[in-house]
Amino acid sequence: MSKKRSLCMFLAVCLSILMLCPITVLAVGTEIPSATTQFYVNDFADIIDEESEKEMQETAEALAEESDGIQVVVTTVQTVGDANPAEYTVDMYNEYGIGKNNMGVLILLSVETRDIQIRLGDNMTKYLSDRKAGEIRDVGIPYFQKDQFGKGLYEMQKATIKHITGKVKSTEGEVAVKVTDLEDISRESAVGKIFAVIAVIAGGVLSFFGVNAYLEKRKERKAKEERERIENSDLVKKKNQTIENLRAQLENEKQKADMAITERNKKISSLTGDLKSTESKLNMLKHRNERAIMAYPDLEEKVDAILAKEKEEADKKRALEVEKNISNVLQLECTRQNRYQFESACDAFESLSSEQQKYVPANLVKKVRDLFEESVKLQRKFEEEERIRKNKAKAEEVQKVILTALACTVTRHSLSQLKDACRAYENLTNEQKKYVTADIRLLEERRRKAKRLQDEYEEEERRRRREEEERRRRREEEERRRRMMSSSSHSSFGGSHSGFGGHSSGHGAGGKF
Repeated sequence: MSKKRSLCMFLAVCLSILMLCPITVLAVGTEIPSATTQFYVNDFADIIDEESEKEMQETAEALAEESDGIQVVVTTVQTVGDANPAEYTVDMYNEYGIGKNNMGVLILLSVETRDIQIRLGDNMTKYLSDRKAGEIRDVGIPYFQKDQFGKGLYEMQKATIKHITGKVKSTEGEVAVKVTDLEDISRESAVGKIFAVIAVIAGGVLSFFGVNAYLEKRKERKAKEERERIENSDLVKKKNQTIENLRAQLENEKQKADMAITERNKKISSLTGDLKSTESKLNMLKHRNERAIMAYPDLEEKVDAILAKEKEEADKKRALEVEKNISNVLQLECTRQNRYQFESACDAFESLSSEQQKYVPANLVKKVRDLFEESVKLQRKFEEEERIRKNKAKAEEVQKVILTALACTVTRHSLSQLKDACRAYENLTNEQKKYVTADIRLLEERRRKAKRLQDEYEEEERRRRREEEERRRRREEEERRRRMMSSSSHSSFGGSHSGFGGHSSGHGAGGKF
């Protein structure tokens, strides 16, 4: 009878292994990498420093040897894909077969999702609770948040082994529970596992369709990667073409700059030659002047006299032009429009030198200056009248706005119109306000009354919204309580795998960091 029972258990285990392999791939959506030759430290994400990796490997090997099969495995992956991190960790635990007679612990860190998981073998849960696993997980999180992955995993492994050693061994150093004695504990659950295999067989049928869907999704992903590769190739070509165009533009600009420098050097050479030629001519003229003075000693005085006479004639000519301009301007009527002509004539006289001004009659200059001053007075008078007219027009415009506002019934809706009327009056200048005859005090009183009505309305609206918010909050609180009362917990399912015989039903702890 015992042999038949053992045979049934062996066949059930083999069948579950065959059926769970495709289910694992379907569950996680990402292939689980095979364990490394080191086994106890699998750094697939390449984030653990060599010193920490070596210490963790030696510590785990020592524990397995001293405890006759208890294994603590540390694994890192870049990503778990679309899989649930907790389910992925359970599948990896079962795939690796960690721990003799289900006495094992798997610590898994996913870099991209920044997730840390601890999964326990079924027999290990008797010595390491989910709560304690959560405390061990919290030991590493401060290091992970600083990207000190090797240090954090080392501290988590050390805390795990310390707790296991304290629980499994007695205070005197004797082994309180032998791993080999746990075989019966594992066998007691064999019947339950047979029923689990039946469920796995049913899942195998579904896994066939799941694998097809997975392959189709993988095919689409490869096609997408191929399209992205082609697009990236086109982008590289465009980038190279852009670089070539920029290089050509740079070479063109360099050639233009060289041509500009050459042209500038030519101009400098030409101007240098002209300067030398001018200096030569100047020296020749100086030499001739010296010879002429030696031949005619009084030549310089005669030349000065000629130049003085020419300057006097030029001064008289310029003064005559200004005199004629003043005479023509004096024929104009003295109005504000003609002030520019009077001013121009005065400016022309002022532009003459003191010698030239002597040839212009003083009486003409006085007349044109008097006319200019009179025209300026006329312009100022006109501007003052125009300013008064504009102020009256602006005041009259505001007066209409104020009278319209005063004619309205005082309600909260009239507040805006009353405010606009008060603002329009305040924007007037002090001089413009003199021309407003409306009762401004009455306008201000009506504005304040409308403001009180508006404030009362707004306060009533705020009170109403507070009451509505309180009713909504109460409804949500009642709904939340009903959902909490009707919610139920769910459990996860896992199967056994080949290897050292390890099995995990999802006990442990995990979360983001």
